[in-house]
Amino acid sequence: MSIFKNKRIIIIVAISLVLFLATIVISLKVKAKSISVFNENNEYILGGQIVGVKLLASGVLVMGVDREDIDVKIGDIILEVNGKKVETDNDLKDYASLGEKLNLKIQRQSNIFNVEIVPEFSNNSKEYKLGLWVKDSSAGVGTITFLEKNSMKFAALGHAIYEATEDYVLPITTGCITDTQIFKIKKGYAKNPGELKGNITNNVLGNIYTNSQNGIYGKLSDDSLIDYSQTIKIASKDKIEEGEAYIYATLDDNIKKKYKINIEKIFLNSTDNKNMTIKVVDEELLEKTGGIVQGMSGAPIVQNGKLIGCVTHVLLDNPQIGYGAFIENMIKELSKI
Repeated sequence: MSIFKNKRIIIIVAISLVLFLATIVISLKVKAKSISVFNENNEYILGGQIVGVKLLASGVLVMGVDREDIDVKIGDIILEVNGKKVETDNDLKDYASLGEKLNLKIQRQSNIFNVEIVPEFSNNSKEYKLGLWVKDSSAGVGTITFLEKNSMKFAALGHAIYEATEDYVLPITTGCITDTQIFKIKKGYAKNPGELKGNITNNVLGNIYTNSQNGIYGKLSDDSLIDYSQTIKIASKDKIEEGEAYIYATLDDNIKKKYKINIEKIFLNSTDNKNMTIKVVDEELLEKTGGIVQGMSGAPIVQNGKLIGCVTHVLLDNPQIGYGAFIENMIKELSKI
């Protein structure tokens, strides 16, 4: 009996040792992968260019509901009608024009369900309507943060594109960035956010593959955005200091320039996209924009010659002050595509 007992103990110890060694190997692999993703010796192309952003949702996004007898809300996404995919508002109009009962497949945040709806006849337009106002895309302007030299991958915005009413990240199937020209600046004031107004062209520069909390990510199909002479190294969050830094942004002269800011506070343990507070102190930028305005999201933040993050948000009460995201979070996100 003692012999069998000893053998059993030996087997248990051997199995435990194997499992322990396997855990160490896996841990080392994960650590090695993390190190390879974020390497301060790697060089990137500095962003700061303004681009048009077109984000296409799966299906059509409900922007308004003009009836109370159906379970459809603003912010819902209509994915299918009668089992067939719907991609544009015209698709939905075509189904409604038949005047027959329709079965809609609806996505409401993470929930998917079906709703039956009967089009109503309008005496004014003399046609059947669903009583829903929908759109098939989300568009605006934003700023490129950085690009990879060899892969032509890009990172922008530093935050997700949200459905404005229900405040959730828009699911996407396709999206792109385009040429844009800023033609007007709406200056920001307390309680009244400013905005860069630009025309969004049909000249596609690249595709968007990810819309996440840490920004939008994709790959260029046109390298006209890449200034190969503007390479820059990166710095991890523990290297960031309170004090002087710069952001790179494009305004209505459509020329990328750097503007002085101060980093007021750093939140090393934050896990969202508000990792540091920043304050615009550059007189030219304050004169033109009042501080941080819509369209500047993604503007790269540089300190001591290293790329450390990007602009993400503005304080509603004071447009001179806003938030920035750590660059290491964006690089890790880019590595996923």
